[in-house]
Amino acid sequence: MPSASAIAFLAPLAIYVASSPQSQGFWDIGEMQTVPYILGIPHPTGFPVYVLAGWLADHLIPFGSVAWRTNVMSAAAMALAAWCVYATVNEIEGKRWLGALGAIAFGVGDIVWTRAARAEVHAVLLAFVALTLWLVVRWRRTGEERALLAAALAYGLALATHGLAILAAPGLAFLLFPRIRAVPLRTLLHATGHLVLPCLLYLLIPLRSAYLYAHRVDPTLSLGMPPGRPFWDDQHPATLDAFLRYMGGGESSPVGAGFAAMFHLANVQAVVQRFGTSALHEFGFTALVFAVLGLALLARQDWRLTLGLVAACTPCIPFGLLYTEADQDRYLLTAFWLMAVLTAVGVSRILAAYLRRDDLLSDGLALLVMLGLGIRLFAVNTSDFAGRSDAAATHLVDGVIAHTPPNAILIAHWGYGTALGYAAYVERRLGDRIVVIGFSTDHKGFYPAWLQRRPIYLVNQGYADPDFRVRQIWNDPTIVRILPK
Repeated sequence: MPSASAIAFLAPLAIYVASSPQSQGFWDIGEMQTVPYILGIPHPTGFPVYVLAGWLADHLIPFGSVAWRTNVMSAAAMALAAWCVYATVNEIEGKRWLGALGAIAFGVGDIVWTRAARAEVHAVLLAFVALTLWLVVRWRRTGEERALLAAALAYGLALATHGLAILAAPGLAFLLFPRIRAVPLRTLLHATGHLVLPCLLYLLIPLRSAYLYAHRVDPTLSLGMPPGRPFWDDQHPATLDAFLRYMGGGESSPVGAGFAAMFHLANVQAVVQRFGTSALHEFGFTALVFAVLGLALLARQDWRLTLGLVAACTPCIPFGLLYTEADQDRYLLTAFWLMAVLTAVGVSRILAAYLRRDDLLSDGLALLVMLGLGIRLFAVNTSDFAGRSDAAATHLVDGVIAHTPPNAILIAHWGYGTALGYAAYVERRLGDRIVVIGFSTDHKGFYPAWLQRRPIYLVNQGYADPDFRVRQIWNDPTIVRILPK
């Protein structure tokens, strides 16, 4: 019989893999399926652990498309986060199968499921943050030095995956104190090394940027454009000043505004309402009630542990919901992870308190309740399996190839352009076509020179300008050719 630990990981993984499409995606998904394969520079803040892990997955997995391989990496990361629900519940409650069912309930929520079945940096980030939290909880219970060192390494990998991991730092610090004061200095130094070492991977970004530019790898350079275009060398962080700007979020970044908005009390009501709506969608009303009760009962037993977990997992809520972002829900994954842990704890302790006994009967009923919650969520979200058939991006690429010449300049904004970038640099299907990310007017100054050398086509966007003529070539997708006046 498979163990609870194996079920907690393999069941979500199987669901995600079965939901992952072979086709590339749009928007950030297409970028994150492209950049790791070519070892390019993604948008800030670079995500070095994701890029390097994606490169390994793309080149070591011997089957499936590159897009699918990258999706599966995210699936494995989210399955690991689900396993950490199991491990954390087991540390707190000492009940393996309760933890396993909590992991499955977490894993089949709609937001978690859909983000696990695609190339998603936040899935990898969550895996390392969840691993850190479990190891810190274990260290608090056992005092094991190896748990503390492993937690430091996991958190370093989280920081080297996404800068958002910094939001967990205050909560982690609270979880470590006051017990950390009794840890030997030698162990603290080792832990610091484990934390810092993964962060040094960020140094690869300026080195790689300088190399790519020196070798003129990005084909947009041949058009006379300055370095810093997406895919190969986004924002060209090759110098110290450029790298520091890049790490701060890059040009015109709303990151600072997102952080500032977190501390405006006027935003509290809107954040609470929006998070409540998302959480209700993700877990359902019954699970939410158990999560709140679990929070209260855990705080009654160990308020330091509870406050530390909440402080580590919830700052992403106001940041994500107030940050100017097309997909705000993916910033809620860490909070959903904690809610899954608290739901399992709440079910276990409420039934034990109601029955006034903590034995085989209360444990069995707790498992039935958690199983029911998981089955309900799975049944509600089975439509997420349809994601494996999504080939909209491939359809777009096929249409562009069929209706543009091999030497075309293709201008597409970020939403659609990343799918073209994947076709150009991973599949090598675009021939001599050059993909330029931007809106139709962004590069107007280059048009006269380009038109002397290559035809220009806009993909899924229109253009009206007295200096040029336009002619629509196709409508599925919309392809418009720019012509001299």
